[in-house]
Amino acid sequence: MSRSLLAAQRTDGFWNPSLADAAHLPGKESSGTAMFCFGLAFAIRMGIIDRAVYLPLLARGWNALVRDAVHPDGKFGWVQDVGDRPESSQPVGYESTPTSASAPF
Repeated sequence: MSRSLLAAQRTDGFWNPSLADAAHLPGKESSGTAMFCFGLAFAIRMGIIDRAVYLPLLARGWNALVRDAVHPDGKFGWVQDVGDRPESSQPVGYESTPTSASAPF
């Protein structure tokens, strides 16, 4: 999966909701991006994937989240809400945060 993430990352550091189709819901989305950053960081730390190849990918994703998704008060934006498909909570924006009762925010 890490190899697939190399090709699917946007130039701004985010990943789209659909990794297979960059034109489908092409806006920023932070929850998936955060998940990919966590997975890449874990795999790099555990020596599962090549640090030299994947650390730049991780850094672009992390920097995108810090730069564009984290609000001054700590709120996290560009979050796709829980739904039965990505379209159910689109479009997302800077003010979009989880609204599900199960979300730990």
